[in-house]
Amino acid sequence: MSQLNRAVKISTTFIILFALYHAAEYLILFKNNAIGFLIVQCIFFAAAYFLGRWYSGNGLSAWGLPLRGKKFFLVGIGYGILIYAIPYLVSIFIGVDRITEIPDWIRAAKASVPFAFGVLFSSFSEDVLTRGLIYTHLRDELKPVWLVILSALVYVLNHIYRLGDGIESLLYLFLLGIIFFIPLLRTKNLWLTGFMHWSGNTFFFISHNVIQTESNNDLITSNYLFSICLAFLIPVIWVINKYSLKD
Repeated sequence: MSQLNRAVKISTTFIILFALYHAAEYLILFKNNAIGFLIVQCIFFAAAYFLGRWYSGNGLSAWGLPLRGKKFFLVGIGYGILIYAIPYLVSIFIGVDRITEIPDWIRAAKASVPFAFGVLFSSFSEDVLTRGLIYTHLRDELKPVWLVILSALVYVLNHIYRLGDGIESLLYLFLLGIIFFIPLLRTKNLWLTGFMHWSGNTFFFISHNVIQTESNNDLITSNYLFSICLAFLIPVIWVINKYSLKD
């Protein structure tokens, strides 16, 4: 396949999947249409499969979702919870945030289970869009550090509804983008990253939306504290990725 042909295919793929991803996001965020969200997410993965066959003949494997790799299910969940739990617990411990209400388990489950189900789709579809496509197309042309940085920037820019939230939100999104890409370099698939992303999103929802908290410190915001913790976790994830992860 010529470079021009590859570039046309990856550009077309990105545009189509970007449109489908954000159509689903629009339906859930602005229309509260869960059924529409799920339908469009399913269309996203169907399109990703056929576009993957068009790009390289490999279906979803082209974007980092081969049949192998699901063994990272528990590892990914553990990493995702850890990445989000450490900043949260530090925030509570030093008084940046304070827990104001903990619902009973029935209320918590009713709120958490539907969210966890829906965000499973959006986490993996965003990983395909902002990480899988970049890794597949540029892994032989860019050094790993530039792949990580490029993917993290695309991840930030993909949050089109949050670009006006200020530097503190963009900063932690960029750092998350770095952390989520690192396992892909070693495992060469998105399963671990996807489960990290999903469990982290679910933990954040439970700890900030199901469990009620409020800011209790004027010296630093929880978002900046989150970014500081993520910055310290990046080399930890890198070392673990380098010496222990295998597909």
